[in-house]
Amino acid sequence: MKNIGIDLFVGIVSSCVNTMVGYPMDFIKTRMQLQQTKQSTMQSIIKIIQMEGIKAFVFAGSIYFTTYEQIRRQFEKYDNLPRNSYLPLYQTFLAGSTAGICSDLFAIPFEYTKIQSQKQEILKGQKVRGPLFILFETIRKQGIKQIYKGSLLQIIRDFVGCGSFFLAHSETLHFFTPEGKSRNEASQTGIFVASIAAGFGYWVISYPLDIIKTRYQVDNQNVLNIGKQIYLQGGILQFYKGFKITVLRSVFVNIFQLYTYENLRRACHKYA
Repeated sequence: MKNIGIDLFVGIVSSCVNTMVGYPMDFIKTRMQLQQTKQSTMQSIIKIIQMEGIKAFVFAGSIYFTTYEQIRRQFEKYDNLPRNSYLPLYQTFLAGSTAGICSDLFAIPFEYTKIQSQKQEILKGQKVRGPLFILFETIRKQGIKQIYKGSLLQIIRDFVGCGSFFLAHSETLHFFTPEGKSRNEASQTGIFVASIAAGFGYWVISYPLDIIKTRYQVDNQNVLNIGKQIYLQGGILQFYKGFKITVLRSVFVNIFQLYTYENLRRACHKYA
């Protein structure tokens, strides 16, 4: 129970750091995916500040990291490895993928309502209330099923993306760890570089699914039609519209989030 408590605490703090640093950039990414007209990253930033300023939510980060750590521990026991050992590649991927799916159970409704909130302002020019208001209004008018629209796409995205996120993070960290030592012995430089690698690991693979999911949640079309439309608008590269700001966000946020996560996790387990 002590380990779970530590994991939850570290996850909550890391999630707060993630939200405070990265949520404005997430707004930009979603808006660039929804806009039909071509707009630069800087134009999107200016438009967001003009329309609504900066808002933020803390979603399911604590569940994300806690699940990952708990599954890692089970694999360590199964493999008879010391605590904080590096796992085989497939086990790290599965631990990350499962963590992503578990966090989605909480994050999906809020991500849906966040996109709906942004859609109403950017596409219709309406002044709307926050995602919580839209969440309850959607449930009242359309039922709870509606807030899970696109959930399968998000689960697939995060199964692949989160597995790749933790795999890239772990293997990069391993590279900066003295031979025979645990992940707690990785250098601070290693934590820094691994934080950058994790963001690339997530988005390079999962970004096309993310842009399809975003369009699906705001359009009344099937996934195949959306994919076809995106392709016709600009070919394969159109599936990576907004990718630059997304990767920038990941690199910037992960440096803060994973630096906090790794060092706080080490300190808590050392002194708790």
